[in-house]
Amino acid sequence: MRLRKLVAAAVPLPALLGLAVAVPAAAATEPLVTLADNAAPLVNSARTGEVADGQRITAALSLKLHNQQALEKFLADVQNPASPQYHHFLSPDQFTAEFGPTQADVGKAVSFLEKSGATGIEVSGNRQAITFTGSAAQLESAFHTRIGTYHDQVSGRDFFANDAAPTVPADVSGVVGNVVGLDNHALRTHAKAVAKPNVVKSVTPPVLKTAYGTSGLSATGSGVKVGFVEFDGYQKSNITKYDSTYGLSAGSVTTVPVSGANYDSSPGDGQIEVELDIEVVHALAAAANDYVYEAPNSSAGELAMYQKIASDHTVDVVSISWGACESAEGSSAAKSVSNAIATGTAEGISYFAAAGDDGTTDCYRQTGSTAKAVDFPASSPNVTGVGGTKLTVTSSNGYSSEAAWNDGNSGGSTGGGISTVFTAPSWQSAQSTTYRKVPDVSADASPTSGYYIYSAGTWETVGGTSGAAPLWAAFATLQNQIHGGGLGNLNPKFYAIGNGSSYGTGFHDVTTGTNTLHGTTGFSAGTGYDQVTGWGSFKGSGLSGLIG
Repeated sequence: MRLRKLVAAAVPLPALLGLAVAVPAAAATEPLVTLADNAAPLVNSARTGEVADGQRITAALSLKLHNQQALEKFLADVQNPASPQYHHFLSPDQFTAEFGPTQADVGKAVSFLEKSGATGIEVSGNRQAITFTGSAAQLESAFHTRIGTYHDQVSGRDFFANDAAPTVPADVSGVVGNVVGLDNHALRTHAKAVAKPNVVKSVTPPVLKTAYGTSGLSATGSGVKVGFVEFDGYQKSNITKYDSTYGLSAGSVTTVPVSGANYDSSPGDGQIEVELDIEVVHALAAAANDYVYEAPNSSAGELAMYQKIASDHTVDVVSISWGACESAEGSSAAKSVSNAIATGTAEGISYFAAAGDDGTTDCYRQTGSTAKAVDFPASSPNVTGVGGTKLTVTSSNGYSSEAAWNDGNSGGSTGGGISTVFTAPSWQSAQSTTYRKVPDVSADASPTSGYYIYSAGTWETVGGTSGAAPLWAAFATLQNQIHGGGLGNLNPKFYAIGNGSSYGTGFHDVTTGTNTLHGTTGFSAGTGYDQVTGWGSFKGSGLSGLIG
């Protein structure tokens, strides 16, 4: 029988944290280990009750990688032109053999879940994640925590969450790094910046190719496979309309369902995001073949998607326009997904993620908080975080100038700042930082110079860093074709160019504007790297000549 909770309704968080967690008597003598990163993000939230015993919750275990120091060295060497390992990427099987959990690790974790009464147990192809479903009562008993209902006092959103960090038997803690999905606090969001009356000039494929200098490249994306991280669906007829309007010879578009999700028969309000992503990639690299991964918008669904991308190793480049601020995402989910992304980069996959549309206050949209925060997964060290600019072009569509995108509180601004979860990677050391800074690069994102796309049967001009991320993914797609294979994490290359004498050859340095928003002082753009536009936007032909 499920233990009754010790906390009354609407107890504020400080009082909650002072309470001990009650566990069944039979489990009290077991040696238990607390999974410290797994405390739910309950800031500004009040407890309102308890989740019903029988409520079904889908969660996931993220298993520990082996030889972590050797993996970090490999990830550095595989991007170091002076290393014999340079661009000698691993296959999924090679990665699993060297760094992944063993079958014995999986067996220990699965046995633990089976004893807890979990069902629907599914192991990812690379053995790094195990998705499962259990009742609230079963999960409380298994992880020795309570699961309550909460109300966020700032955003007004209701959610459930574990009241304290879960614990597991000591032998299980040796193979399990994180439990993901004991809360549904985080929802991955997408761009909502649709311009109506204030458009100066929308960007189309001809504008983008001319302004960003890819029209002189012979590459079309042919032979390259692009993946899209999505939590909603699309209609192929809209993609076809966009391609035919601009005379684009496009490759195939294939949906890859994850954990049973497939939204294409009835897309939701995220349809515009999915179609924006695909069409922006088509603007520069239409001939690539597209794989649209669709997963449940949950922590377990997110982890399953990133693990599937890595274990399938079908795609060469991944575009990510859905994210959550780090504190809403939670450390356990962020680190688990980041491990999956590290796996992909070791296999040669390049990831590009939107840096967010709420300036330096990235949590504002999700929680109403005006504290400084950055967006995940853009903050993962193995992802290229993409900020936003406002692009101005000449009458012949040539590049004129860019400034940091900041249309104020009602219009949004480029994300940027300092991670609280991830330490600074070695290639960012010249930027004098202890923790990871974002963004790394940027491109057009203002709705006033937004992307002209066809979605849900109508033409729209759409802005946000959700347009800038697929644009950079499209550029990387061209580079994959030009250089004959996967390029992995391009950040070390970008920072080497930025810190060197060739910076002006490869990048447009964006030096004006800030990402101050919602009354919180942000960062200012300036010469060289900054936490507003990173190194800036790409000069297509120039940067292409520096990559390889």
